[in-house]
Amino acid sequence: MTKMTYYKKQIWISLLLIIFVSSSASGEPVSPAQKKYYETAACYKGLRKNPVKQQYRDEWLKCIHSSEDIYKLDPNGSWATAGLYLTGHLYDRLYRHTHKKNDYQKAELYFHKLLKRFPSSKYRERTFKALHELHTKNPIFADFHMECLRPQKKAITNVAKEKEARGKYFKAEYCATNIPNRSSETEWLRCVQRFYEVYQCDPDGRWAAAGLFQTAILYRELYHHTQKQQYADQSENLLKQILKQFPESVYCGKSAETIEEYYLKNPPKISLIPSVTLTPSDKIEPLRKKNSQIYHPEPQNISAESEKDAGARDRYFRAESCYKNLIRENSNHEEEWYACISTFIEAYTFDPKGRWAAAALFRAGRLNQECYRRFGQIRYLNEAEDYFRRIINHFPESDYITKTKKLIQKIQILKMKVLQSTSKSKKKLIKKESQKTAPESPVKKIAKKPEITKASAYTLIQKITWETKSAHTRIIVRTNQRVEYSQYLRKEENNKPECLFVDFERTILSEQIPKYFSIHDSLVNDLRILEKEDHQIRVALQLNSYHHYKIYSLKNPQRVIIDIWSQSKKKLTKNGHGNGLNADYLKNGAIARQLALGIKRIVIDAGHGGKDGGAVGFFKGVYEKDIVLSIAKRLEQKILQHIQCEVILTRSNDHFLPLDKRSDIANSNKADLFISIHTNAHPNHSVYGIETYYLNLTTDDDAIRVAALENEVSGKKMSDLDTILHDLMQNAKINESSRLAGHVQNSVFQHLKKYYQFIKDNGVKQAPFYVLMGAEMPAILIEIGFISNQRDCRRMTNPAFQNHLCDAIVKGINDYIKITSAQP
Repeated sequence: MTKMTYYKKQIWISLLLIIFVSSSASGEPVSPAQKKYYETAACYKGLRKNPVKQQYRDEWLKCIHSSEDIYKLDPNGSWATAGLYLTGHLYDRLYRHTHKKNDYQKAELYFHKLLKRFPSSKYRERTFKALHELHTKNPIFADFHMECLRPQKKAITNVAKEKEARGKYFKAEYCATNIPNRSSETEWLRCVQRFYEVYQCDPDGRWAAAGLFQTAILYRELYHHTQKQQYADQSENLLKQILKQFPESVYCGKSAETIEEYYLKNPPKISLIPSVTLTPSDKIEPLRKKNSQIYHPEPQNISAESEKDAGARDRYFRAESCYKNLIRENSNHEEEWYACISTFIEAYTFDPKGRWAAAALFRAGRLNQECYRRFGQIRYLNEAEDYFRRIINHFPESDYITKTKKLIQKIQILKMKVLQSTSKSKKKLIKKESQKTAPESPVKKIAKKPEITKASAYTLIQKITWETKSAHTRIIVRTNQRVEYSQYLRKEENNKPECLFVDFERTILSEQIPKYFSIHDSLVNDLRILEKEDHQIRVALQLNSYHHYKIYSLKNPQRVIIDIWSQSKKKLTKNGHGNGLNADYLKNGAIARQLALGIKRIVIDAGHGGKDGGAVGFFKGVYEKDIVLSIAKRLEQKILQHIQCEVILTRSNDHFLPLDKRSDIANSNKADLFISIHTNAHPNHSVYGIETYYLNLTTDDDAIRVAALENEVSGKKMSDLDTILHDLMQNAKINESSRLAGHVQNSVFQHLKKYYQFIKDNGVKQAPFYVLMGAEMPAILIEIGFISNQRDCRRMTNPAFQNHLCDAIVKGINDYIKITSAQP
């Protein structure tokens, strides 16, 4: 026995040595995510073997936190799916011990994340099975949206059937909207049958899901009238059918929400012809046709009314989806909230007397209340109150009346509190600001503990000054901190002079500032200050004659600048073609010679920065903001070396800079050229190439898409369109910008193709980029390649490629200068 034991030990030692040598020879290091996965697996194994530990939540959370790190270490790697599945599985097991809703939802969250991020993963079927088991244990918490993640079979469209189904749908809708409150069960079933015939007519068409959903809604409404459980069951089965049969339909999500409401035993009062985001279920038995004599209204009137109602309904649920996304992401971007409010208002204006109008106004009011809570601006309370009062005035019989009246009372109480709390703070703030300039007393006083007030929530207007030149007037409004403002130009009419109004939000006026300034120059007659409600200060400028104006803010010190120019500043030719849209207007070469003699300062703008990362690269951790900053710094050195002129960078580190401030830097430094560097991106990763843009309007879809991507952080809204177009058409450098873009684009393409294969010339294009608007010199935007393309992304991060690119840009600038100086 001793020999056998000895030989067994020798064999085990030999096997271990072989395994160790083979693993060492392979030379494949274990990734951090893989290592963390094995640690988590060991933690979970120890937990399963120890029933005592399973009773303590902390022991479970140790393993869960470890599994969450697997995905964080490599979110796009091969171990990410394993990490997500293991985390969901651990939360699932924890829920079986705690029966807490939060653990249930966490398990669902990680399973759903796996299905959405990695739809073709090997864990896919396993995850669906886990979700099904999870929902079976507690259907009250079930998220039926998981069915919407399954891929949908592509259906072949039959135009004739689709047209027939559409006609049946509108006839069924007419039937449902005209059911009297005390209708018989037979009349209800007649409308139900009509909606179900929409599905039967074209089971795989566009109207099938809508027909099933409306059938389910009517069944639910019929259940409320008759209290017959069979109708409630039919409604639930139809909704589940939508989930299974139409997972990519807009009705999928709404059906899931409706099922959840049923399980929560809180069935809402569902309108007869509801929303646009829904789903299907198990097939029902065909209904028996009763009373075949059916009234068919004239299709023209029905179609017009139904389409109008459907349009308002679509917009309402699109806005509702936007709102849910904001809540889920806990967004604090004011422009995103404003966009959702605008979509609700769009639903109201599309059909202001329709069934969705009151609901849209109510939602818009509630979102404005939420905006006040998040951003603290009193104007949101005013807008909310306005929307609520519209409901009372225009929809007195609406179900929202009671809620609306209560909300208006709350808003009025809140506004009174704000006014009372700020009346004292105004005096304190003014006193505090005046003490800053007062001489210090030689007598030392005992320091008192400072009082905590809400004064810092309001901006103090400290000083207003103006400067007058022959063709330019500048108004300077000094403030103690950053201030939000809006502008409005009132045209001359009804014997009222033309006025420019600038409204400053949440502001307090210093007592030392007079309410009237007499300027009396060729551009501005006088300036008046009006204190409005809700701490809004209005600066009113009475204009004499002007060509254009611009309003912007600057820091250090904090101030708002109002610039007004006369006609002569932009008048470039005798014929008055100041927009430079045609090269024939510039035959005298005045601008060209001026530029050639004066290329002494170039501003280079590295796009994006800080919180705005720009486009995301094909490879992990590659962002547009970092690449363009590196190229901008290299380009600065190249220009200093070869062109020997001053170079200014809009940003030299990773910080956020608004788009309009970039051209302001060029204007304030009197630059001669403005060059903005960016990287392009496209959903199709095979798209590649280099392109250069200059400022102008365009109808090219690709140019519009690129401009939309680069303009995302501008904060501009559709209400700014008039001002944007005005600034664009006043740009006198469009021709020179297009020539500069042509030289740079040609140089970059010709130079890079000598060193690299697959260099594609996408040409010179024009688009309305915000970053180029307002630039008073030739300005271009270079898209150096597609960061979404694997090959372009790899090259962009290569220092050698960056050097070649900068050499090519410098050569293009030099070519432009030489040709410009050679012009007569």
